[in-house]
Amino acid sequence: MVWLIACGLASCNSAATNAASPVPESEQVVSAALKELYLAASAAAPQSPAQQKVILRMANKASNGKELLLVMRAAVGVFPASTGWQEQTAESQVRSTVTAKMMKFGTLDQMIEYAMLYSVDPLSTRPYVECMLQRASENPDSRVWYRIRAVASRLKVSDLELQAQARADQLAGR
Repeated sequence: MVWLIACGLASCNSAATNAASPVPESEQVVSAALKELYLAASAAAPQSPAQQKVILRMANKASNGKELLLVMRAAVGVFPASTGWQEQTAESQVRSTVTAKMMKFGTLDQMIEYAMLYSVDPLSTRPYVECMLQRASENPDSRVWYRIRAVASRLKVSDLELQAQARADQLAGR
């Protein structure tokens, strides 16, 4: 899990350094393999270890923001709240994998959507918001910065919330 976080940080930092950005959402495609896994997850017994394993396989196979959001939609209700230790481990593996990959492959809008709808891996909240700030660094739209502030608030990263608020206010001419 620590390795995934380190990879996520490195990918966001290297993306900023290399001026590379994720593939635009309009060019992202859900692979046939991921669609098959999605169908397998739907066919598996609800909340079963088999269904949870399929969701984990989906998370490992996903390679763009669109696929990662599909993984999280498929995972809704698969990991019940009152689970045993093994199920919590599987759920945390899915969450940490998707969070790390979202920092690498997700667009800014996808990162915001993910953070507003699903749980971000608790160990990655600060790096996640920092990655969003890097992706938005050249964005002159104050609304984007207000959305980042909302994510930072939800993830309880108050200093980055204030940073996003200040940038949003500056762009809005306040």
